Amino acid sequence: MTGALVLTLGLAVMGMFLLHGYLPALDWVQSWLLAVTGITFLTYGYDKLVAGTGATRVPERALLTLAFAGGTVGALLGMRLFHHKTSKESFLERFWLVVAVQIVVVAGWYIFLRPR
Repeated sequence: MTGALVLTLGLAVMGMFLLHGYLPALDWVQSWLLAVTGITFLTYGYDKLVAGTGATRVPERALLTLAFAGGTVGALLGMRLFHHKTSKESFLERFWLVVAVQIVVVAGWYIFLRPR
């Protein structure tokens, strides 16, 4: 799990720096959220693509961590578009808990902590 998570989060960090460099109107949080959303979407797609092939899968913990790190929109799109993890109740319970926590964290950032 560690390898998949380090790879995907590393790609998200690179994406954040690229987005912030090319689109300076975005603040760092917005750049991070866009980057991690894209990486999360691609990761869900990859995991669905290799499901049933015997190839190494992305652990559920890594998928949930990506959503928790800000990739909720990418996870939702990936689940919807690829029909991935949409019927596994244990995963969905943990996913919606992650979504609730993330909403509180992001709202708290923008309401209380974001520099003006």
